[in-house]
Amino acid sequence: MSFKLSVITATYNRKDFLPRCLASVARQSYAAKEHLVIDGGSNDGTPELLAGYAEQYSHLKWISEPDRGISHALNKGLALATGEAIGVIGDDDFYEAEVFSLIAEEFARHPEAGIVSGHCDVINNDDQAITTEQARFTTRRELIECWRCWGCRVMLPAPSTFFRRQAVAAVGGFDEADRYAMDYRHWIKITERFPVRILDRTLARFRHDAGTTSFSYNRQQWDETLAISKQYWGSKLSPDFYALWFSYWRHCQYPQWRQRVAAMIK
Repeated sequence: MSFKLSVITATYNRKDFLPRCLASVARQSYAAKEHLVIDGGSNDGTPELLAGYAEQYSHLKWISEPDRGISHALNKGLALATGEAIGVIGDDDFYEAEVFSLIAEEFARHPEAGIVSGHCDVINNDDQAITTEQARFTTRRELIECWRCWGCRVMLPAPSTFFRRQAVAAVGGFDEADRYAMDYRHWIKITERFPVRILDRTLARFRHDAGTTSFSYNRQQWDETLAISKQYWGSKLSPDFYALWFSYWRHCQYPQWRQRVAAMIK
């Protein structure tokens, strides 16, 4: 039996962007796939759009009903997913051509892996390339030390990262308290028990421009990421806790303190 991939997309009133995302899954020649679209009860014609696509593509399944936010919607998708590995992609992001087979092969070659991730191109509203987020992973500790390591030593771009369903069964789904950085907490939980595999290949494109959640709430996302990190520093009796605390203070708090002091002196 082929290694099945499930893709989850949460959406709400995004009919103009959704077709490209749907098409990027549909055009994958890898047959053992399903695309679960969880619509939050859109009133812009999204349900009608999804109904039309579902008639054309048997791999597409969708529901449209109110939810309690993105994390809740993604957990609905997890409950419906039947694939051995699962990816989450935004309604305005899309996969590169012919990458599903690479993801499935990597999971099959490494049955111990809980996560497979690849690079992700960042584009603007005009489809112009901004940068490429290079997938990297060193250790879980450096994942937690995000202020120093995220983007340089550690990077798991959400649109180009898949996780094994077995890992979800072991650590649970997304935390509904998280509104912006739910994927970051998910990576921390999974990497406590499962290794990560990195594919040296661009797997997806991520739109970061006016109108996207990541663009509009960039500061809130970073604040939530830091708050999540602090929950995994461990016991205050452990040396690792104070090593992380000092690193956080040195890279985040100390520069702000210096600026305030400089402003007072002036």
